[in-house]
Amino acid sequence: MSIDFKKYVNIISGVGGGNAVRQRDLIARMITSNPLVSPDAVLEFTGDIATGVGAYFGTTSEEYKRAVAYASYVSPSIAAAKKLSFSRWSEAGNDPKVIGNNDAKSLASIQAITAGGITVRLAGVSYNVAGVSFAASSTLAAAAAALQVAIRAANAALAGATVAYAADGPSRFTVTVPAATGKMDIVSVTSGAQDIGVKFGLSAAANAISIASSLPQTPLDAFIKSIDITNNFGSFLFLDELDLAEVESVAAHNSTLNVMYIYAVPVKFADYATWYAALKSYAGIGLTLMDDVNYPDEYPDQIPATIMGATDYTKRNGVQNYMFKQFSNVTALVTDTLVSNNLDASRINYYGETQTAGQRIAFYQRGKLMGLATAPVDMNVYANEAWFKDYCGAQIMSLQLSLSRLAANDGGVGAVLNILQQPIDDSLFNGVISVGKPLTPVQKVFIESITGDALAWYKVQNVGYVVSAKVESYVTTDGSTEYKIVYSLIYSKDDAVRLVEGTHTLI
Repeated sequence: MSIDFKKYVNIISGVGGGNAVRQRDLIARMITSNPLVSPDAVLEFTGDIATGVGAYFGTTSEEYKRAVAYASYVSPSIAAAKKLSFSRWSEAGNDPKVIGNNDAKSLASIQAITAGGITVRLAGVSYNVAGVSFAASSTLAAAAAALQVAIRAANAALAGATVAYAADGPSRFTVTVPAATGKMDIVSVTSGAQDIGVKFGLSAAANAISIASSLPQTPLDAFIKSIDITNNFGSFLFLDELDLAEVESVAAHNSTLNVMYIYAVPVKFADYATWYAALKSYAGIGLTLMDDVNYPDEYPDQIPATIMGATDYTKRNGVQNYMFKQFSNVTALVTDTLVSNNLDASRINYYGETQTAGQRIAFYQRGKLMGLATAPVDMNVYANEAWFKDYCGAQIMSLQLSLSRLAANDGGVGAVLNILQQPIDDSLFNGVISVGKPLTPVQKVFIESITGDALAWYKVQNVGYVVSAKVESYVTTDGSTEYKIVYSLIYSKDDAVRLVEGTHTLI
């Protein structure tokens, strides 16, 4: 034995600066009324997106068809979407239920269960169902009826439970508890031949789907709930057709979030003028012409979400102009110059066609969003700022978590400016910040008024940005004084060229 060395020298080891905050993936979020999605969950599909969505929703579903269109697009910089997410809109509300898997069910293996058991969990409370026999069940529907009797008898809380078997389409058993609240799942409590959960495809081990109850939701409720579950997306759309009042309620809320998400919305030709008048002041909403009568399986409304999902901000000059993008699975709806001009005047996007030398060229036009003068109305600028702002926020939060304190002095200001340099450098690399773009006299005066520096515009024009920070005090609602570091970043946004004009002078 000896005296512990730590009594004299005690060295503590650890990794510094390891608290990293994740950035958002600017993927698409599709909000669906499909009952296979629980109102309290967001489903994310990665890798082979279309195959995963098809396996979950079925290959005849709209979810799958949209996923194919979304995942098949490859940008000019050779990038494709890596992830797609879904959340639920429960318009009428729903009861808690468990939807079994769609594997083929064996009547013989179910008839072999003579003393089966499962546990039904509802709102965190477990109810045991035991001693169930299906020996007398002559069909799978009869087996569902026998299981229903057993579940109802297990506890008064399950007295209204229903068990259904669907033979048409996916072969599924579904257990529902009407008028109940909370989330329900089913757990196998036996194994082998007596395992009800696995044989019926109803347990978590059998990849059953647990659906939480929900009160009736408006589209706005569903959007807010989706964000609350996870804000890991950059654009969103509803698979169900919404009326103008519903679209406006969502657009108004999205506009208050200040350059977070692009709201992709379809509009019919007969409605575009009315919809433009109602929605033109809301930032972040993009209306795209759609004809779901003649082209029901084409989804031009999701083109902005597709382009954003396929933008790789880690690549040099990886940013994209949303105009001039071509999609093989979309039909041009606009082929007339006058119609094109009228749609442009109302900031309605469309898939249009031009021609030269007999060659017809179709592409997405014009990549515009609604919003007032202070809002980014170019889709590419809006998407770039959403990425840049999120990157800066993640870096600053990582700094706060990693330091013992962020000092309210020049040292703290220097730390903030230093941590912002990486997002700035990456933005210069990928093209979010534009260098060498001429500024107008009004822009020069505005930069001077913000910075107090008559030559700050010169740096913005030739370097791409100017940034500063300072410490300020403020009084909280409880009357105490706290401190904050306020930074100002002015950068030259990446404007995209939509027209090239030339003069040919022959001498």
